[in-house]
Amino acid sequence: MKVTIKDIARECGVSTSAVSLVLNGRDTRISEETQQKIIGTARKYNYRPNRLAVSLLKKETSTFGVIIPDISNIFFAEFCKGCETAARGNGYTLMIMSSDEFPPDSMKHINTFLDSQVDGIIYVAPSNIDNRSIHEICSKIAAADIPFVAVDRALDFPSAKSVLVDNIHGGYIATRHLIKLGHERIGCLTGPLCNKISRDRLEGYRMALEEHNLPFDRNLVLEGNFSVDSGRQSLPHMQKQRATALFCFNDMMALGVYRALQDSGLRFPDEMSLVGYDDIFVTSLLETPLTTVNQPAYEIGSTSIRILLALVQGSTDIDSMVFTPVLKIRSSTRPLRH
Repeated sequence: MKVTIKDIARECGVSTSAVSLVLNGRDTRISEETQQKIIGTARKYNYRPNRLAVSLLKKETSTFGVIIPDISNIFFAEFCKGCETAARGNGYTLMIMSSDEFPPDSMKHINTFLDSQVDGIIYVAPSNIDNRSIHEICSKIAAADIPFVAVDRALDFPSAKSVLVDNIHGGYIATRHLIKLGHERIGCLTGPLCNKISRDRLEGYRMALEEHNLPFDRNLVLEGNFSVDSGRQSLPHMQKQRATALFCFNDMMALGVYRALQDSGLRFPDEMSLVGYDDIFVTSLLETPLTTVNQPAYEIGSTSIRILLALVQGSTDIDSMVFTPVLKIRSSTRPLRH
């Protein structure tokens, strides 16, 4: 059976409050001899405190809740690693849940976190969620008076801060790179366009075309869903539109295109240049390493935790954070050969 404070107190011949004071390192008038006896007995029985009881006493759980859209997406695996490392370094543990790109699950996970009395929440919304649902979810968190951080979304809630990426700039630098290589028919595989992230990257794409006096052709824009399959399925359409280059709004879709290009027998990248977005670690390990827009998933995760910690500690002068993405040029893009 698990040893309790009462068991240690009984063996040492002291009160339970004395054991609690010593094991929690609080200033006491207990003699050094008795303190060492209590500590030695706790070690002998491998005593571990009841976290639930400690949480009830302190009115905090030292736990944060994190919701991500898709745990199979490598970007979010790296993001969670950044969250976990920063949280552990500050004495916190994480509860991580995935909505699997299904908006109703976000509210279920929020309710679970509230029932578990987490100290704060980090929320990455599904790509296909509408603004009304976002508002309902954030209103529920705010009503519970729990600090929270939204990743990739700016929120109008006093208790919330955001960690963002300049997605317009990301879309712009990816498209500009392909234009400078001589490409004019540049395909664009977006994420769900109900999502501001996708709309911002598309705006950057349009800005680069306009800057270089190239027309915006709607036939070259195809809406995807950030999955490998949507990337694979996009290639026939882009071939039909005579695209010589393709910009995908995340690396998972780019990996799908990459596989489809290999299967199709196209000389890649001679006949089709390819750019992704995220810079997940596998993109540099491919046979033809992928040119991609880097948004630092690990740093975004660790920054989200640092901001959440500051909110939990009562800081009021914390600003939201905006990362500026950079382009990692590798072998999947080449000058257009006429």
